[in-house]
Amino acid sequence: MSYINTEAIVLAKQTLREADRLYILYTPEHGKIEARVRGAALCRSKLAGSLEPLSLVKVMIARSRRWDIIAGVQLLKRFDCGELNVYGQSGLVREVFLKMVKEGVKEPLIFSNLFDYLSSLEKNQANQNTSRFLTMRFIWQFLNLAGFSHSQDNVNFLAKSGYNRSDSALAELLKNCLASSPRPLQVSHNLLQKLEGLTFNYLRQILERDLNYLSFFYFE
Repeated sequence: MSYINTEAIVLAKQTLREADRLYILYTPEHGKIEARVRGAALCRSKLAGSLEPLSLVKVMIARSRRWDIIAGVQLLKRFDCGELNVYGQSGLVREVFLKMVKEGVKEPLIFSNLFDYLSSLEKNQANQNTSRFLTMRFIWQFLNLAGFSHSQDNVNFLAKSGYNRSDSALAELLKNCLASSPRPLQVSHNLLQKLEGLTFNYLRQILERDLNYLSFFYFE
């Protein structure tokens, strides 16, 4: 049995039989890791309180052929995304991670982007348009790093997705989302809704299903 020590962002937890829990983590060095905590569902568990979703932690993980075990954890930061609107956005991002990222596939820039996104979301909870744009931009950056983006042919992609080729504002906004150093933009409510619709349609094409957290988004 070998051990690793790494920072991680907690994406989700699942209760298993016999009061164990499975925690799904994303790390910069090892990508997505699924690891158990024995007895985490019991009130006397010393580790479970530091492993809530949307927490940044330092973990020691015992790796084995059967399953990985979390042997130690230090809570570094708990992201405050408690507003209902923001909770839905962070939930959508976590759901995309859980459905699209395979265990062990690592990409340090994705970890860095996820940390920056959650930090920015926490700071912009009061501004709904800003927080929604941050979520869309993160998803397109993630898709780009995962090899799903259409950054070389944005206008054609818009046309194939049911948007008019002349919708230059939406094409420009998507281009800005994919840029490594985006320039500040004033995004209208109508344009933001178009970007969300485009994003959700593309996610449906990739996953061939709807995402559960789409119920937190409302369209007029």
